[in-house]
Amino acid sequence: MAQAPAAPPGAAAAPAAEPALPSAEPKAPERVVGPTPGAPTIGLGAAVRTALAQGFTLLDSQDAVAASRWREKAAVAEFFPSVTPIYQRGEGRTAFGVDLSQRLPWTGGTLTATGRYLSEPEADTPFPRTTDLRLLLTQPLLRGLGPNATFFELTNARRALQGQERTLALTRQRTAVEVAAAFYGVIAQRQLLEVARQSLERTEALQKSSEARLEVGLASKLDVFRAELQAAQARDAMLRSESSLATALERFRALLAIPPGDPVEPEAAALPATDDAFEPVEVLVGRALETRLELVEARDQVGDAERSASLAKQNLLPQVDLNVGVTQLGFGSSFGTAWTAGDKQVNVFLSASYPLPQASQRATRATALIEVAARERAVRQRELEVEQDVRQALRELEQIRQSVALQRRAVEVADQQRRLAVLRYQRGLGSNFDVVDAESSLVTARSALVQLLTSYAVARLDLKRTTGTLDVDTEFAP
Repeated sequence: MAQAPAAPPGAAAAPAAEPALPSAEPKAPERVVGPTPGAPTIGLGAAVRTALAQGFTLLDSQDAVAASRWREKAAVAEFFPSVTPIYQRGEGRTAFGVDLSQRLPWTGGTLTATGRYLSEPEADTPFPRTTDLRLLLTQPLLRGLGPNATFFELTNARRALQGQERTLALTRQRTAVEVAAAFYGVIAQRQLLEVARQSLERTEALQKSSEARLEVGLASKLDVFRAELQAAQARDAMLRSESSLATALERFRALLAIPPGDPVEPEAAALPATDDAFEPVEVLVGRALETRLELVEARDQVGDAERSASLAKQNLLPQVDLNVGVTQLGFGSSFGTAWTAGDKQVNVFLSASYPLPQASQRATRATALIEVAARERAVRQRELEVEQDVRQALRELEQIRQSVALQRRAVEVADQQRRLAVLRYQRGLGSNFDVVDAESSLVTARSALVQLLTSYAVARLDLKRTTGTLDVDTEFAP
């Protein structure tokens, strides 16, 4: 029976004080890592509500909506009666009265009325007082007739307001997704910092172990250099993780319109599960084509272009107006006698005009028809883009889900590989090269798993946004 070789002179059989190498924890990336001790925290729902209330992008969109409301009110005011009081006083002459104009809805007609009282007491006439009343109803029969021409500017103002409100709703959705991405970005950086910290602890223990084994002749200087290099890289990864966490916190605070130096941080949150069930892509695409606000707005813009084309066609017609006028002119020694003595006349007449240069109007008509075709193409293009967005969002979710399963298995394999490498190293069956290589593989697998889990949480929200079903107020309700 062969005997084991004797230990070399002056060397111990095993390092008595060799530090034990810590083992890894496969579930570490999915543990909840909290914020800085003592820092004020905010949850995801509260963070989204804060960003929607005071975020700069949202405030700009709200200002645009408010400005559109004022423009709509100005367009509505065009249909209110316009009253202009008049008072004039000169040498021996006093005149006062009122001018009234009213734009008639639906028909496109206008009603104007003027009333004047003129006093000339120093004039050498038997009737120093004059009353003058005139009413005129003008109704277009061709150009300008109908609700399209009458309400064109008002409809444009209301459509502009509607478009700004939809833009605000879309901005709210995008802001919610951005805040969620920043929130989970902080969660991911905390997890990555924890992974780096654990790796640094294990690497420093490996360095001490290699140095202790070198002293007793069980390791080479190359092993110590390799462990020192791995420890330096682990410290650098730790510093980069700390810097990335600070950057993620500042980005999160910026979305909430909070100063970068504010101590508020996202509260501790567990990484989401990836066992959600989603509807078939055809169902999601159909829902998106019905509910996406961008598509609804694009379809309404086709109607806007058609209204403009219809008005441009009408403007090529002659201007033919039916006019009905009533006048009453009276003279007397007082305003009362002048009014009662007034002579009333009713006039009904037609007025027509047709400008011979029509190049500008015809160009406007042709441009309007081109715009209709362009808006219709834009709708079709937007439909294809929406379908592509939904398919891509769902495909990304499925890819992340499958990658999470693979990375979980990779973490387990990498941890087992490191355990085996450490065991072989401690028993003197190999150098620390395998330990260093296994440590790098474990850190890479854990980091990838953290990134995938946080990306899944954001991608799930983004899928709701792309299908048009993300109700910000309900999703992030208190």
